[in-house]
Amino acid sequence: MARLCCVMLLVCFAAAAASQEVGNATDATQAKASLRGAADAVLALAATTGGACVGQSGWKHDFSQGLLSCGMRTGGAMPAAGQCMKNLQGVSESCGSCLGDLIVCGRDHCVKQCCYGSCPTSSMCLDCNQAHCNDAFSACAGEVPP
Repeated sequence: MARLCCVMLLVCFAAAAASQEVGNATDATQAKASLRGAADAVLALAATTGGACVGQSGWKHDFSQGLLSCGMRTGGAMPAAGQCMKNLQGVSESCGSCLGDLIVCGRDHCVKQCCYGSCPTSSMCLDCNQAHCNDAFSACAGEVPP
């Protein structure tokens, strides 16, 4: 909770700083670049404080199928798995990286329990991921897997 509050406070500071820069900007291009820079800085900070996926709705969409699809396409290898999830789910680089790390963990610990990709929603597969992978994902993403 303290991390989330810290991130939210930094979002407010970044928005205020960007707003002031927009007021002083001489053209719209500078204003857009300033806002983009502030947003990038906030997302980078969120990733380092364990909130890489906080506030992003796309990461949950078709969760198991997305992980399976990107895992199969990339052989469960990073950084390709993270890039795949970033593009597939429409999330930030840092959130995609957390999702990619979850794929790698599942590959390393749960591939057999998940029937080599043919039963990703079985209780045996979900239990294995819970035991080996979900805590690390939550620490990175700031979210709990659905």
